[in-house]
Amino acid sequence: MRTVSALVSILALLGAMALVPVIGAVLFAAVLFGGAVLALVGVFSGVEDRTVEQRDPVLDPVRWRRGL
Repeated sequence: MRTVSALVSILALLGAMALVPVIGAVLFAAVLFGGAVLALVGVFSGVEDRTVEQRDPVLDPVRWRRGL
């Protein structure tokens, strides 16, 4: 996933640099630059797996009704 984020960051940064000289596309270039910065934050943070392990895999959703 880090590779994909790095690729998105590089492509967005190159796209932003290519659109800066175009008069009407400067605002779109700003959006692309923001996307590149966000993708770089994702790459440098190193957060790969955000799942939380379940401690008790067998859960009863109505256990509280039975008073257990």
